[in-house]
Amino acid sequence: MSMSVSLKKATNKTNIKHNNRTMSEKDKERNSHINESYSHENVYLVQKDLKELYQEEFGEALENYNAKQKRNDRKIDNYYEHIQASKKTSLQQEMIIQVGDLDDFPMRKDYEKGNEILLEWFQEFEKRNPNLKVYNAVIHNDEASPHMHLNFVPVASGYKRGLEKQVSFDRAIIQQDSTLDKTRPFDDWREKEVQLLEEKLLDRGIERKLVGTNQYKDVNEYKEKQDLLNEIAVLEGKVSEKKSEFLAISKNVPDKNLVLKPKRKEIKTEVIPKMFGKPEIHKKETGNYVFTPKQMEQLENIVTAAVAVKKDYQRLQSMDPVIENEKLLEEIYQKTRENGKLKNENKELRSENRDLKDLIGDLRHEVGLLYQSAKDFIRGRTETVRAFKNDFKDLVAKVKERNPGSEFERLYKREKRQERDKGLGR
Repeated sequence: MSMSVSLKKATNKTNIKHNNRTMSEKDKERNSHINESYSHENVYLVQKDLKELYQEEFGEALENYNAKQKRNDRKIDNYYEHIQASKKTSLQQEMIIQVGDLDDFPMRKDYEKGNEILLEWFQEFEKRNPNLKVYNAVIHNDEASPHMHLNFVPVASGYKRGLEKQVSFDRAIIQQDSTLDKTRPFDDWREKEVQLLEEKLLDRGIERKLVGTNQYKDVNEYKEKQDLLNEIAVLEGKVSEKKSEFLAISKNVPDKNLVLKPKRKEIKTEVIPKMFGKPEIHKKETGNYVFTPKQMEQLENIVTAAVAVKKDYQRLQSMDPVIENEKLLEEIYQKTRENGKLKNENKELRSENRDLKDLIGDLRHEVGLLYQSAKDFIRGRTETVRAFKNDFKDLVAKVKERNPGSEFERLYKREKRQERDKGLGR
């Protein structure tokens, strides 16, 4: 006996009301594949409010972040709404996990086996994945075959820009498992989870079979590969055209028995002397051909090029299109992954660049404030000194008026004289 295993993303189609069967009557009518008579057999494992989970996970980090901001426009009022408005990050992730298909569950009692496997796998999911905070999990038994909808928020930490904790799927799973391939962390993580499901099957004497889209990592990748297969079909058409061209060329390609025909043949002249009169001259064709050095070089180049074309044609004829397509598919897939990674790095660099620009703006503002404070301080000190001098002059004038020729006036005059002598360099 064998069963398929499926674990794929469904984030873009998340509908918690659908998962928890709290739909409106109109929605129920649209979902004709649901057999409501069995909805009571659905197993609801986790049901939490997503907004409350955000407050629980990011509330403290948000307060710390806002406390450090000197500008109100850089503060974040609500992290849930902040991520909800983002075009780069999803609020949450949803996975659909399934073992077997319609043919594997012909009887209702067979659903128990599927439920048992899914429950065992989920029991230690949060222990294996401490950074994936589950807020909703349910096993549907009212559809064609039992399957689980698992919804969680990936939480990563250690950020130096923005909140210390943020929503990030790749970073969250890498932080909890350093052995994941950094270039394709989700694929690696998914494969490990699928292997655990496969072990649950093997424990029950059931082998895993690959069918449908199980050979792909997720739904998005499946769509990508379908596009790539279409491109490969176009390339196959071009290869076929090239084969036809090479076939036409090969008919004119000379082989090693090629006979080259020059414009003229070699003539051998024989002179027969006579006793009397002019000697007789006989001209005779030798059967050999005469080529100039330039002609020989041209012919050699033509033959070399033709032989190379013939080899390429023979190589194309012996080429297995299936194997070549698989190689091309893998190469395109790797390039697509690399391109995705570079795009993500570019987004992070742009985000850091914006943060640095904001920081520079803050620093310029603070420097401006310090500069103005320094100017005000210096201006205040200057005015204080000027006021002191004026007050001192007024005091001297009053003393002179009241007591001319006093000791104070004598000392004042001596002080002024010393200042004057000092200024003259005496």
